[in-house]
Amino acid sequence: MRKIIYHTFKLTLFWLCLFAIQRSIFLIYLKNQLNEIKLSEILLSFFYALRMDLSTTAYLMVLPAVLVIIALFYKTNKTFISTIHVINIILITICVIIGISDIGLYSVWGVKFNQQALSYLAYPKEVIHSFSAVPYWLFIGIILVEIFIFIYIYRKMFRPGYIAKIKLNYRLFFLVLIFPLLLLVMRGGVQKYPINKRAVYYSKHAVLNYASLNSFWNLMQTLFKSEIKENPYKYYSSERANEIMNQLHDVSSDTTTSILNTNRPNIVLILLESISAECMNSLNGEKGIMPKLDSLAKKGMLFTNFYANGFRTEQGLISLFSSFPAQPQTSIMREFEKFEKLPNLPKILNENGYSLNYYYSGNLVFANQIAYLTFSGFSTIYDKDNYTWNKKTQWGAYDEELFACHLNESEKDKQPFFSVIMTSTNHESFDADVDNVFKGKSESDKYKNTSYYTDKCLADYLNKVKQKSWYKNTLFIITADHAHSYPKGRKANEAERHHIPFIIYGDVLKQEYQGSKISTIGSQIDFAATLLAQLNIKYDSFKKSKNLFNIHSPQFAFYTFDNGFGIITKEQTIIFDHNFGKLVYKKEKRSPVADEELTGIGKAYLQSLFEEYLKMGYLGEK
Repeated sequence: MRKIIYHTFKLTLFWLCLFAIQRSIFLIYLKNQLNEIKLSEILLSFFYALRMDLSTTAYLMVLPAVLVIIALFYKTNKTFISTIHVINIILITICVIIGISDIGLYSVWGVKFNQQALSYLAYPKEVIHSFSAVPYWLFIGIILVEIFIFIYIYRKMFRPGYIAKIKLNYRLFFLVLIFPLLLLVMRGGVQKYPINKRAVYYSKHAVLNYASLNSFWNLMQTLFKSEIKENPYKYYSSERANEIMNQLHDVSSDTTTSILNTNRPNIVLILLESISAECMNSLNGEKGIMPKLDSLAKKGMLFTNFYANGFRTEQGLISLFSSFPAQPQTSIMREFEKFEKLPNLPKILNENGYSLNYYYSGNLVFANQIAYLTFSGFSTIYDKDNYTWNKKTQWGAYDEELFACHLNESEKDKQPFFSVIMTSTNHESFDADVDNVFKGKSESDKYKNTSYYTDKCLADYLNKVKQKSWYKNTLFIITADHAHSYPKGRKANEAERHHIPFIIYGDVLKQEYQGSKISTIGSQIDFAATLLAQLNIKYDSFKKSKNLFNIHSPQFAFYTFDNGFGIITKEQTIIFDHNFGKLVYKKEKRSPVADEELTGIGKAYLQSLFEEYLKMGYLGEK
């Protein structure tokens, strides 16, 4: 009996050491994010991780414990003990692979495995391309070395053998004791609710919270968590949340400033892949990354406070076309029965005489984009399969070919048209064969080089398009599908990580607005109302969309990340982490009452957003 207890203690210690070492590797690999953090706070990640590591250890020991109990009732139990060793070696391998994979995922997306990340596994080729910036050979090497070392240590600590026969009362005592004890450790203690992610969230620095989060526990919780049927963001009663939302969107007068000299221009929406506002010097970004876009902004109308609502392309499309912000944990574009119930800007434009055309050179099956675009009514859709592309990256043709495609094919588009041009060369891993303007070899330098290339292609296109017959009557809107952590290495929850360019350009823009800067705060979901108001088309179905040219519209931008939100107003910017249960950042020093009020608005927004998502149900439901 003592031997069993001794080996149980040793195995627990073994798992805790394995998790601690993986946590150390996580922190070492992400050391650039630890520069301004005190060592004492970094070390606390090991302390706060202990309960979850113990919980994970208990889960890992359940099956071995069952086999030990069975072995106690057999005279010859060597086979059972050998099986336990095989199971533990398999579990060691799985834990190492999950832990190291999480490092790669976090380095690219700023999250560990969650439901949204797992949903992308349906597109393995694109996932590999998206993470091609991750040093695979280094990670594979670490995995192999770690597996070898831990299996070697395990075999030294636990020799093959058998369990000697013990008295019946000891066997029964062990049987009665072991499972309640394991259950207690699994749930993290005797508290009312089992351990959850919030138990390891202790720091305002996300990297430390994710370091504390046990990768195996997190993945298992994600895999076995049932489909979301209840709102996880229930901060208020539904009535109170709706009341706050109604107050937020209350507009005293539905008016607009007309900036166009026609109400039926052609519209070309140019979506630049992964372009952050920090690529533009005119938006307080770095000099020299996108100089031509900076010059273009001086001829058009530049919005200086425009934000993406999410961080993936499909989130950007839904926000722009359906005014439905990105929500944590889910992606509404993957669900036909839900996105079909959203308002749809292209459909409304089509109903008002516009032809719809979508220009892209990549795989639109990815993330179900093709289904959403087809439903939206785009009659002409160019992608990787229905046009001849020559020079390609992993994500699509080079941007110069894409713009050339639009120049060649747009004459066929019935006017007035709404054309979307979605670039791809600036997609990670930024490995396109472009001019090496920025000489460094870092991922940030690669990003700057592909951004510079996209900038050049855009300028060349806008010069050539002036020769087209339809140019004079065309409104060009230039923005991004989402921003990126580069060029400055922004964290996933930062407001700057969501700040994107938004430029209105063209001869249809009234002369008095050419070269103007607009400081109004808005986001992608405001695109629909803003555009339709200029076209004198009703936009009342877009409940969440604000007309940015209505001086009475409230000024704010709302965005989400892994499990929280940020909200930006003229007075304040805050970031609320749901896992942490409180604000993790506020830009200005204001009164606690004012910050609490803004936090309450953000909570109500997230709650009502998710409730709306859940209530959409399936086809035939209302």
